[in-house]
Amino acid sequence: MALTKKNPAAVTLGRRGGKIGGPARAAKLTPEQRSESARKAVQARWARGNQGSDTSRKALHLCLDRIKKTKDENELRRLTEELQRIVFHRQYQNAEN
Repeated sequence: MALTKKNPAAVTLGRRGGKIGGPARAAKLTPEQRSESARKAVQARWARGNQGSDTSRKALHLCLDRIKKTKDENELRRLTEELQRIVFHRQYQNAEN
C-alpha cells in the first residue's frame, strides 16, 4: 500500500477548523450539558478499559508500586492524585453494582 502525501494547506485548514469548532460548541452548551457530556466521556473511557479484566485493580497496584519507588516530590504528588482517581472510580463502580 503506497502512502500518499497530504496536502499541507488542507491539513492546516482542517486543524484550524478543529481548533475553532470544539470551543465554539462548548460555549453554546449549558453547564448541565457540559457536565453530562463529560460524565458520558468518562464512563466510556472506563468501560473500554474494563473489558475482560479488572483494569482498575491492576492500575491500583501499579500506582502503589510506583509510589513506593519514587523519590521525586512532584512525581509523588501526581501519583497520589492518580491513586485518588482510581479509588474514587472503584467506589463509584461498587455503588452502581
